Amino acid sequence: MLLNCSVIWSADQLALVILFLFQKRDVEMLDLRALKIYVDGACPRNVGGPGGFAAWREFPFDWGKPDERLESRGYFHTTNNRMELRACLFAHEWILEEGDDIGVQHVQIVTDSKYVCEGYGYSLNWSRNDWRTLHGRAVENVGLWKQVLRLRKKLGGRPRVEVVKIGRCSSEIATFVDRDAKAAAKSPQFEDDGYKPGKIGRTRNASGNAAKMYTTAKGEVIVLIYRTKVVTRDTQKVVFQTYCESRRDFFDKYWAQADNAIANSLHRGNVFLVRMNDQPQNPQILSILALLDKNDLIGKPART
Repeated sequence: MLLNCSVIWSADQLALVILFLFQKRDVEMLDLRALKIYVDGACPRNVGGPGGFAAWREFPFDWGKPDERLESRGYFHTTNNRMELRACLFAHEWILEEGDDIGVQHVQIVTDSKYVCEGYGYSLNWSRNDWRTLHGRAVENVGLWKQVLRLRKKLGGRPRVEVVKIGRCSSEIATFVDRDAKAAAKSPQFEDDGYKPGKIGRTRNASGNAAKMYTTAKGEVIVLIYRTKVVTRDTQKVVFQTYCESRRDFFDKYWAQADNAIANSLHRGNVFLVRMNDQPQNPQILSILALLDKNDLIGKPART
């Protein structure tokens, strides 16, 4: 598609062109002759709130059959990533149960989750590396990833199964599955086996943004701890806010990992000066340098 550079485009026209290009890219990734299972997960009050997932199937284009819903399921306490992953797991279970009756040689599991799509490609290497990433970071939700790998091995390439990422609500059926996942989250009926909520405290100046991996190469940082969660037997995920010296309060939310000895000493609601490693793809809290008084920091210059 070529754009006429001599024409002045309005903001609305440009937005429509960009949307078209993204949808065109998604369509080009999809095989018209494949059976497609659209999956989506939702957890509106991430982390720890009720969540759900849904799945719809779209038949090959020449079968002349309408799209249909396969499943929707709600859970009492979970996370968004776990719901996205459970949706992918359900799709594999359904393919295995259908067996030869599925009638195709190629199935595409279609998701808008970057977490699922990237993890699907990495998971085999994770399993060979004691469930750690290439950079040594402990993988979360190992129990679910193990189940996905087990089903992949059972399927053995018959039919050929791949996971394809699309834009959120980029088609009518994607909108339906998104709607059903959110509806399932409002009517939970199941426990999310394997979910460990960890210890959760309150944040300051909380925004709706999720915590990001701490990738700043900075040796020492002042943090307000508000959540810890077991990842493996010897590793925990620590979620915190960092101190902003110019604004004299805690704002941005991040996470890093720490061994049990350190993580168990980082009590929720307390402020610490900690030393981080210098590996942005595997952030680790290496040591606790000091326990600080929150009241000495808020509204006052940071300690030097």
